Amino acid sequence: MRITTAVLLALASIPVTSAPAAANAAPVCRSIGAKVAMTADGPADQRLAGTLCLPRGHATTVQLLIPGGFYGQAYWRMRGDQRRPSYVETMTAAGYATLAIDRLGTGASSYPPSARFRQDTHEIVIRQLIRRLREGRLGGRRFAKVVLVGHSLGSTLARILAARHPADVDGVILTGESSMPDTAAFEQMGAGIYRAADDPRFAGRGLDDGYLTTRPGLRATWFYHRPDAAPEVIAADEAAKTTDVFPPGDSYTPPSINKGIQVPVLIVNGEHDRLLAGARTSAALHAQEAPFYGPRAELETVVIPGAGHVLNGHRTAPRWFAQARAWADRHVGGAAR
Repeated sequence: MRITTAVLLALASIPVTSAPAAANAAPVCRSIGAKVAMTADGPADQRLAGTLCLPRGHATTVQLLIPGGFYGQAYWRMRGDQRRPSYVETMTAAGYATLAIDRLGTGASSYPPSARFRQDTHEIVIRQLIRRLREGRLGGRRFAKVVLVGHSLGSTLARILAARHPADVDGVILTGESSMPDTAAFEQMGAGIYRAADDPRFAGRGLDDGYLTTRPGLRATWFYHRPDAAPEVIAADEAAKTTDVFPPGDSYTPPSINKGIQVPVLIVNGEHDRLLAGARTSAALHAQEAPFYGPRAELETVVIPGAGHVLNGHRTAPRWFAQARAWADRHVGGAAR
């Protein structure tokens, strides 16, 4: 199967390692299963899986965590630094609720025939989740504010939704994505993507040819800056891979839509992200991205030294977790106290 550049530009993102919860982070987490529709007027005949974590106290803000291509909700629980909390643990310790999801076709969510996916399927599904979070129909807790947090493909989805439906969200955190993807790098990475049915891990599951996954070794090569990533984390990433679907015509959405975003935006990328061209410092990233956003975005940018594409898988991950927490406190609020 030929993997086009347009599809590849929508890809990439993240793993999981297992570690005991940090002593100072004791969220109450529960699995959720939401019936969702794949189209605006279609039946709610699919199951979206996720984990809702609530901090101590009453949080009025929830962060909806959207993983990238070939990864699920486990990305947000991984620890690049085994001694430090994960993203979920960091945010719940700060008083924010989190909902980490498996997009349709990944993880514990439904695997519908790939032909049923449309270009806006994930956008439509996420909007259903936002509405239910605000109405108290997911986990029984009503949230006044919703922040979208994405990585790679998840960031593209967050941008699209915030630009097209600005009233739906109260803030956006984008990681592993920018206005300057390295198209040549994505083309090279395409050789490491193949049919899920050809992978021993997924063979026998009856997945059609629209379901793809990564060949062994792709993550280590393309997603990591190895001097700042532990071998066991990279191995866990490989062990936790999932499948994904990219509908015909699916492509990277250009930054021209970003002017429609009317809420605060934080962009965080790794200094050594091989899939992104351009900026390698926080100031340079701001200069590169600012022309695509309006004043209401109050754009802030951060480049994390020593990190590749998979920010959460590097030892430097706690740096961006702290930046995101401080940004949320300044621009959104609603943490439990």
